Amino acid sequence: MGSVVAAVLLGAVAACAGQTGGGAEPSGKLRIEPAWSSCADAGAESSGPASGGGDLAGLPSLDDSFQPVAVVVCTLPTLRPPSGGAKVAATESRADDVTALVAALRLPDEPMSGDACSLELYLPPFFALLDEQGRWVRPGLPHDGCGKVRSEVREALGGLRLTPVSPGPAPETGSSQAAAAGCTRQWADMVWVTAQWGTSGEPAVVPEGFDGPVRVRLCAYRVPADQQRSGKPAGEFASGRELSDEQWTAARKEVEAAAPAPACSDPASEFVVLHLGSGQIYVERDGCRRLLAQTADGLDTIRQASPELLAQLAG
Repeated sequence: MGSVVAAVLLGAVAACAGQTGGGAEPSGKLRIEPAWSSCADAGAESSGPASGGGDLAGLPSLDDSFQPVAVVVCTLPTLRPPSGGAKVAATESRADDVTALVAALRLPDEPMSGDACSLELYLPPFFALLDEQGRWVRPGLPHDGCGKVRSEVREALGGLRLTPVSPGPAPETGSSQAAAAGCTRQWADMVWVTAQWGTSGEPAVVPEGFDGPVRVRLCAYRVPADQQRSGKPAGEFASGRELSDEQWTAARKEVEAAAPAPACSDPASEFVVLHLGSGQIYVERDGCRRLLAQTADGLDTIRQASPELLAQLAG
């Protein structure tokens, strides 16, 4: 549920001389890794957006030695588990139109200007560029005159049309039924995962543009008994369909009106994932019957799914 681009407003303006972290000089050659496997194997679960992607500082810039054809973005829940809690699971998404992003990443650093600069802190997502051979790189990000990530890069990352990839275990073989419905054979019950370390519990909000321009797709999953109560329960595909505009309007109303979720530890044997243009909303069909969405501030929140919402998402 984490967003592709995150920013925290810290203040109004400050001198650029006080900016740090964005102007590290790149060194060495671009490191090209072998075939991409997963966000976890790439280290996203320890250095993703929650850490601000600070490990990009000083990395070599993208040059002509690598020709990207796709990008994989790894997002983490905004709230992290307490020490000793469950391992954070990254959600993987992919985009194949990377023309604007590649052009932005190949821009040079701007000289430090010394002018007044705003104090917002941009936290880039964990992303990797892939070439036709499946190899991948993580390039450094060009900075502007304030030592921050250039606006062209931020806009290109924010404009990616991402297709979600299952955060659960990779299926051994594809499911023709799931593929026909536009779903994956397996998907993790992220309501259960996120509930293990808690959320703000604030009201859910579907941000403007979060649900467009594509139709909302519903993918339903059943959780085998041996997966229930595990750290990241893997659901098996059950059914899938698109919601009509009228159905989504009614469902969205129920999501945003959802009441706080009481304490509950009953595992779900069924859940649905609503795939929107820029993310997902999860709803448990049984068990605690909770939903996982976002607050107005972009944080994860768990609320109680209403009987009306459950009825709308049944079948």
